[in-house]
Amino acid sequence: MPSSSLNKQSPQALPEHAPPRIGRVRRMLAEWLRMGVIAAVIGTLYAWRGGAALFYLLLAAGFLMLGGLLVQLFGPRNVQITRKLSPPKPLAGDSVHVEVELAFASPLPLPWMIVADDWGGVCHRELLFPGFRRKLKYDYLLKKTTRGVHRLRVCGISWGDIPGLFTGSLQHGGEASFKVLPKPLYMGGPLPVGGVLAGGVLPHNRESGSGDPAETRDYAPGDPLNRIHWKNSARKGTLQSRVQEKERGKMTSIVLANDPDSYASPVSALLPRSRRNGSTPAFERAVSAAMGLLLSAERSGAYVQLFTGGWPEGHARHEGVGKLPVRVQDLLAEITPGGERALEQLLADASAAWLPGMSVAVITGRLEEAAARKLAQFMLHGVKVELYYVWDQPSPGRGHDTISASLARLGAKLYCLDPMPGGMGRRGEDRHESAETPKVR
Repeated sequence: MPSSSLNKQSPQALPEHAPPRIGRVRRMLAEWLRMGVIAAVIGTLYAWRGGAALFYLLLAAGFLMLGGLLVQLFGPRNVQITRKLSPPKPLAGDSVHVEVELAFASPLPLPWMIVADDWGGVCHRELLFPGFRRKLKYDYLLKKTTRGVHRLRVCGISWGDIPGLFTGSLQHGGEASFKVLPKPLYMGGPLPVGGVLAGGVLPHNRESGSGDPAETRDYAPGDPLNRIHWKNSARKGTLQSRVQEKERGKMTSIVLANDPDSYASPVSALLPRSRRNGSTPAFERAVSAAMGLLLSAERSGAYVQLFTGGWPEGHARHEGVGKLPVRVQDLLAEITPGGERALEQLLADASAAWLPGMSVAVITGRLEEAAARKLAQFMLHGVKVELYYVWDQPSPGRGHDTISASLARLGAKLYCLDPMPGGMGRRGEDRHESAETPKVR
C-alpha cells in the first residue's frame, strides 16, 4: 500500500503555537528526553539486578536511539512538490482535484512520511510509505469549495522511524492558489434554448433603417421633445419617441450592493442555530445572481454595465458587450460585503447613463426606503427595474404594506433570493430556480 489519506477533509488548519524551528527543536528534545529516561531506568535496573532480559532491553533501546539519530540527521532533503489543480476555474460548491508529485533526496529508506497541505479552512494529510523510492504521486479532492481565493498557507512534511519514537519535520515553501467563481443563479425558470432570462435581452438588428417602426416606442415621461417621432405619432395616434443607440441595443445595467448594512439579517429572518451552517449566506446568493445576469447578457450579446462598491468609486466596474472578461470573473470571485457606499449612492452613480426604456437589475440583501424612493423615481421616467432581494421590510407609514409591494405597483419586476419562503422578507413576485450552468471561460 503506497499511500493512505488521513483526515481527508479536516476543517482545522495546522497548529501554529510556536515558530516552526522552535517547535521542531522542542519536539526533538522531548523525544530524546523520553527515550533517555527509559534507557536510564533500564540501565539502572540492569546494573542493580543484572539478567539477560534487561540486557536485551537495554540493547534494543540503544538501537532505537541510534536509528532515531540517523532518521533525524539524514531525513528528506531537496524536497520538490508540484501540484496540478483541476478544473482551473471551479464554481462554488464544486470539488477541486489536486494531483501532487513529490520528489526528495535521502540516503536512508524512510518507513513512513506524512504530507499535510493547509489550504486555510481545509487541511489534507496524506500518509506515504516511501521506502527506497524518491518520487511519489498521489491525489485528493477539496470538496464543496467556497467562492473566493484559496491559497496554500503551508505544506508540512513529517517522517520518522517505524515505532514513531523519533520524528523529523520540515515546511515546504511552495506556492499554490486557485480562484473559485460564484455559481451563476438564473431567475424565472430554466434557460431557454437560444433565449435569455431575467436581465438578458435579445440582440438588436442594427441594419434597420431610421424609418423602421422598431426604432420607436411609446413616449415616456422625461423624454426630450427633440426625440419625438411626429410621423409615427400621427400614424399611431399616440406620442412615439425615437430609440437611441444604447436603448436600441438594449443596454442592461446591473447594480450589486456590497455594503455590510445591506446584508445584515433582520431579526424576523434569523434562522435557528441548527440550520444556520447549512444555509447559503445572503451575499453569496446576490453575487450568484449577478453572475447569472452577466452570463445571460453575454449569451444574448447585450451591452451590459456592472456597478458595485470599490475602487474606482463612481465608475462602472465593467462596461461592454460580448465575452465576459476574466477580470470581471475575478472581481466576482474576490468581492466581499465590505463596500463603503450604500445602495442609494450606487444608484446615483449608475443612473448617469440610464435612458428611458432600458433595463436595470438591482441586487441587494434587504430593501431600504431610501433606495426604494430612488428606484421609484427612475421607473416614473421610463426605466425598467428588476429587483433582486433577500429580505423585504414594511413600508413606513403604509400599515401592512411592504417596500416590494409598493415597487411592484409601479411596475418593478421582483425576484426573491431567499430559498425559505414565508414571513417578512421571504416573499416575492417570482421564485428563483437553478438552471443549467453555461461553462465559464
